[in-house]
Amino acid sequence: MRATAALAVALAPALGGCAQLELAVANGAELTNGAYAREADVAYGSEPVQRLDLYRPAAEGPGPLRTLVVFVHGGRWSSGDKSEYRFLAAGLAERGLVVVVPDYRLYPSARMDAAAEDVARAVAWAELAARRYGADPERIVLMGHSAGAQLAALVANDPRWLAEAGARPVRAFVGFAGAYDFLPLTDADLIDYFGPPAHYAASQPVNFVGPASPPAFLAYGLEDSTVKPRNIRSMSERLKAAGVPVEVRLLPGEDHGGVLKRFARFFRGKDPVYASLLRFLEAPPSRAPGA
Repeated sequence: MRATAALAVALAPALGGCAQLELAVANGAELTNGAYAREADVAYGSEPVQRLDLYRPAAEGPGPLRTLVVFVHGGRWSSGDKSEYRFLAAGLAERGLVVVVPDYRLYPSARMDAAAEDVARAVAWAELAARRYGADPERIVLMGHSAGAQLAALVANDPRWLAEAGARPVRAFVGFAGAYDFLPLTDADLIDYFGPPAHYAASQPVNFVGPASPPAFLAYGLEDSTVKPRNIRSMSERLKAAGVPVEVRLLPGEDHGGVLKRFARFFRGKDPVYASLLRFLEAPPSRAPGA
């Protein structure tokens, strides 16, 4: 126990950057966690990259159907891998949730529409498979970090994506350090990824917020130098104006990657934001009246 505590203290600053070494340590800590079970590389589509990892509580038995979380990883729409987020999914699964972490097509081999299609297909797969894993197909939450939060927010709020995939609207949305309102584009790769210019507006989740949008939990690190504060401010204001329940957590001292630190086994037991997130996931608030 002393070694674990010392490791937690030593890793606290490093996990804030979510570098590969620190991700490996956080994920490695879950290898001795017997509270969850994992099914890896399950196909949700015909493309080689359309694979997901599924996490569920290890103890199975009769009981109420669980919330199912679909987590979309970040990586500037051009990198990242589902295997890097075992620590996040395992932590939720040990608390009784079912978690799906899909890979999706990345830039430069794909553009935004292909990635959004993949996220929607993963949700459709989760909806069909939910009861097999003790989860409620009507209680699916889309969650993402950074670029993954942009894709998750878009799929959650622009109804065409899930409709085209044959899925129902999700129950709620959770975004950590998400990009929701980031025009104009200035970087060549992003201009290419989200283009042509006539398509830029369709890439902004804030443009699709309305009374039918799902309840949201939004977290943002106040030391984030990657995603501007305007993104969470604009998204939360649009949701509130539409009468949609939204819980906002501004995290002092946290940078862009540090917002995920609380999911690591070293931290999640005592983190108040993590506790609030679990309450939100287990019982998302009702949609706006009449939605």
